[in-house]
Amino acid sequence: MPQKHSRPVDGGRAVWLTERLWELSRGLPVRLVPISSISELDQDCWFGPETRPTLRRVAEHARRIRDADLSHPIILSASGALMDGGHRLCKALMLGHTEVAAVRFTTDPEPDYVIPTET
Repeated sequence: MPQKHSRPVDGGRAVWLTERLWELSRGLPVRLVPISSISELDQDCWFGPETRPTLRRVAEHARRIRDADLSHPIILSASGALMDGGHRLCKALMLGHTEVAAVRFTTDPEPDYVIPTET
């Protein structure tokens, strides 16, 4: 299943495929950003109300954090929101880093699709 980033927008939920985000962000300058500035560290980005954080699900994310490659920057939206790289961000935090390599869009790309809000 392809990885994706999504967030609420007017009329539904916008979805970006991460492989496309990697392509679109390829030429952006890489900068170090303070880990403490990324608000998603204190949000539920993986489980949500429909998915319970079982031990199995937590272990799967722990494996992905362990295997995360910090040589790839995280991807931030134009507003600074995390679009890709949660496992890399967690790994940097766990290793005691205070900064993480990031690229940031100046204008967010159009989403791959929007899931309409059910009425």
